[in-house]
Amino acid sequence: MDGLICGLIVAGIVVISLFFYLLNTARKKGNTDKNQFGKKQYAPVYISIADKPDSIIRGMNKFVAEVNRTETSGDKWRWIPMLIFLAGIGLACIDLLLLLFGYRSFVFSIGGLMLWIAAFVMARVLRRSDLLDFSPRYGGTKELLHTLRDDLKPGTTFLGHLDLTGSMLQTKVARETKDTRDRVTQLFNDPWLSLKAKLYDGNVLRVSAIQKTKKRKSYWKRSRVSGKMKMKPEKFKGAQQQLKVRIVVNPEAYVIKPNAQFTQGKDVGKYKVVQLDTSGGMINILAVSPFEEVEHNQILSFLKSAYSLLERKAA
Repeated sequence: MDGLICGLIVAGIVVISLFFYLLNTARKKGNTDKNQFGKKQYAPVYISIADKPDSIIRGMNKFVAEVNRTETSGDKWRWIPMLIFLAGIGLACIDLLLLLFGYRSFVFSIGGLMLWIAAFVMARVLRRSDLLDFSPRYGGTKELLHTLRDDLKPGTTFLGHLDLTGSMLQTKVARETKDTRDRVTQLFNDPWLSLKAKLYDGNVLRVSAIQKTKKRKSYWKRSRVSGKMKMKPEKFKGAQQQLKVRIVVNPEAYVIKPNAQFTQGKDVGKYKVVQLDTSGGMINILAVSPFEEVEHNQILSFLKSAYSLLERKAA
């Protein structure tokens, strides 16, 4: 009898845990998945930018709308595992009722257990199918294109790409270094935004936004206390943003005129100008930011400041 009571208590705990798990799945809205470093994961997206601004923006809006429509249509299935779970409880109650009348039966309970397993499996599938949120860079790039479209030369298009597939993919490892303890650190180079445009004033603008990331790989270390070898997990070592800007100047409209407001070493918003070259009829700029994320308005503000190096020729 004591064994039966203990079994019922354990079964009750399992049933209650499964109930709250299914309830959480049914109510789940959005996705909060994080990587091994505790950073939120976003939907992997790659877009080739090779069209007129309005067409690109419409395509980006349509893609988001289709993804949201797919997720909304799947929401109606979220409560199905809970209904299956409740049906399993109903079957188990039939056996309990028969037991009260003196009939020992486990047939309905076995059927209920199978329904609970089916509900759990379905809930896991639904949870894994939850779509990841779009990166803020997706909307930011759309706003960037929307702002720059008025400066584009009529009849021309943007050229480039938006790569949001991930900043720490193995294909993006630029190099690896080892310290004195033979620990390997990987340095990732992720040019997530590349943009080229021929502007209305005859200048050609190139913009590249690059994320530089460091990650120390896992390694074995001997414990000083126990003397046993232990695996140390991967460690995020930081990230920074780089912005490369090139302006091929239209010599018929502008002359390059350096000024004290935009020089090497100056802070411009979240960026710091680390390289500035104005030779050869071009302006080449490399700026860095210690922030992991730089908003699109910061990029636009930087481009506006870079244009202060140009002086329009007299008509």
